[in-house]
Amino acid sequence: MLVKLMKHEFHATGRVSLPLCGVMLALSVVAGMALRFYEAIPRAVGWIGTLYGGSVFAVAVGVFAVLMQHFKRNLLGDEGYLMRALPVSIHELLLSKLFVALIWYVAAAALIVLSVFLVGALSGEFRDVSFGDLWDALRQLFSYRDARDWVVLLLGVVGALALVTLLFYADFTLSQSFRKHRLLYHVMAAVIFILLLRLTGSLNALIGRMAERGADVIGGADGPTAIYVTGGMPWLGLAELYVSAAALYVLTWAALKYRPNLE
Repeated sequence: MLVKLMKHEFHATGRVSLPLCGVMLALSVVAGMALRFYEAIPRAVGWIGTLYGGSVFAVAVGVFAVLMQHFKRNLLGDEGYLMRALPVSIHELLLSKLFVALIWYVAAAALIVLSVFLVGALSGEFRDVSFGDLWDALRQLFSYRDARDWVVLLLGVVGALALVTLLFYADFTLSQSFRKHRLLYHVMAAVIFILLLRLTGSLNALIGRMAERGADVIGGADGPTAIYVTGGMPWLGLAELYVSAAALYVLTWAALKYRPNLE
């Protein structure tokens, strides 16, 4: 049943996400050709480049917005009554949306990279680059890190995407319990999340210094403005990331199951 739910989710979210991606790829072709014939249409190139950049931004932000809006409408809006009548568990409903969201993130990122490649290829920027040069560049990239580093990086990216998605899921779900002052609730949730990140970052920095491994900072200097500190211990950071995501998942599941408040 999970696979059927995912198919339905792809179909529902693809109605907007696929056209956005299609427009971006079409504009990448136009932008690449415009750059190739820049001398003939110098004024138009700027407008075309702006449109292409806007389409990339629309895909990066629009896909996420579509997924979040569909979650809210499908489980917390009028459609929620129909979804709860299906012979499926809350876990299946929630996991189908989470898995589809992660796949959409990867697909959108791949299409953005493809669009950039199309612009470069059609503009003639890659005409002096051979297949051997590309292969050598890829070999250098993968030889720069060992297998463990790539595993940590992959798990970190997946965990971070899941954490952000589940954070919005939990925020939307819990806010339904408040009839009034929902905006205030959203602000309070954001502040609490940032404070928890700072607390975790402080612990990571302390552990990293005790282990003499230093501290890697994300989002600011190693001080009050830092958002997150990994502490130079990637496996500890990954464990915290996935535990946090699991906690948000359980929180969202419990709210959907025991405190449903559909609009």
